[in-house]
Amino acid sequence: MAERSKPALRIAPRATLAAQVAFAAAVLVGSSTAFAAAFAAAEFGGAHGNVVTTDPTAIYFNPAGMALSEGTRLYVAGLGALLRGSWTHTQAPSEMPDPPGAEGSDTGTARFSSLFGGPALALTTWIDRVALGAALYAPFFGSIHWDQNPRFVNDPKFPGAADGIQRWHFIDGSLSSVYVSLGAATRFGPVAIGVTGNLIRSAVYLNFAKSFSQQVVDVNSEGRIAIDVSGWEASFGLGVMVEAIADRLWFGASYQAQPGLGQTKLDGTLTLSMGDGKNPQSVTFTEALPDIVQAGLRFRPITGPHALELRGYGELTRWSRMQTQCVSTRGQPCAVLPDGSDATPGATTIQNLRRYWKDTYRADVAASYWVTEAVEMFADVGFETAATPDATLDPGLNDAQSVRIALGGRFALPNRMFVSATATDIQYASRDNTGKSTLSAAEFPTKRPDGGGQYQLWLGILQVSLEKQF
Repeated sequence: MAERSKPALRIAPRATLAAQVAFAAAVLVGSSTAFAAAFAAAEFGGAHGNVVTTDPTAIYFNPAGMALSEGTRLYVAGLGALLRGSWTHTQAPSEMPDPPGAEGSDTGTARFSSLFGGPALALTTWIDRVALGAALYAPFFGSIHWDQNPRFVNDPKFPGAADGIQRWHFIDGSLSSVYVSLGAATRFGPVAIGVTGNLIRSAVYLNFAKSFSQQVVDVNSEGRIAIDVSGWEASFGLGVMVEAIADRLWFGASYQAQPGLGQTKLDGTLTLSMGDGKNPQSVTFTEALPDIVQAGLRFRPITGPHALELRGYGELTRWSRMQTQCVSTRGQPCAVLPDGSDATPGATTIQNLRRYWKDTYRADVAASYWVTEAVEMFADVGFETAATPDATLDPGLNDAQSVRIALGGRFALPNRMFVSATATDIQYASRDNTGKSTLSAAEFPTKRPDGGGQYQLWLGILQVSLEKQF
């Protein structure tokens, strides 16, 4: 919900207690774990998952591509990812010094290393002049668990500090956004058009530390917040592809609408824990996820048994739609004033998360070479900008400009079976927003711990698929 002007309101005590319900579903996308550009992570197609593809993953990347395929094609894929990152933080002006015995509980370096994966399933076929497709896949998913701080493991006085210096933002969490898609495409001479409808099941779990004093970071008054929300959304996709030169040159463009076609709302439970006491409450999480525009071309300068194919494509993800994320009492409004204080008549805003993200841009160039008619080798190099500005960067959404390199191959097996594998290395630029974070420069329920520090991130992905043609 966008911040708006309104006469000042008194902040309810429960809003103060619940301050710090962070993030939750950015990723539903997501966030891209953290994947590039705030969890945008549609990697299930490997190097062939792009706007000019004609394999069954076209149902997501460009549904018009289904009309340039032949027969019936069944596609099954699995993806595994290894994500590593770190955050180095020094004491910010908004933070109190650590008390005696707790030195190093809130400053230093935190690290994580997470391994996760997911499947994809797609089928395309023809009925008369119409290509039909159905798919189940997760373009956004992941999980993160930060390493413990060994200095405080089994510490009787400051046990919470064992969860790491980043715990005020993020301890562990998981997210998934699973799409069930149905699509259709047809061809008019050299022009193909396609459309899909998507039913999306999104779920987010997040666990982090909360100070129950008036300080955003206070190791002497430390509890936990867990948020567990989920919901259903709908969206659609459109695509066009033109075969400009028969069997040699193709142009493609596609559009994926926002999940929910605007704001999305996920319902669930927020649980505040302090010692042995727990206080669960029903909440609604509100945000606006991006729509995506893609365009590209595919060119075969050499055809035949030793063919060469060149591809180039770009992507605009409109993350500028993500200005804030807001947690409120379930079914109630969520809004704040420009200073961050609650703007709802019933004080129903529990936490407002300023994001102020920017649109991201991605560009790739790729090539395939057929060593034989049965063996295709391919490579892809790409660059992507970051969505998160320095002012709102935090350890829950470690994001930066990135460069990717992907290598792989596709191999024909007997009975019209094909297996492919793609290994992708994504190198993120280092970031340092020390002194630039504005998270603490707000009133509750928007006020949060300072997110300044040095950020490092790396992602490796292995995608394997099996395709059967009938």
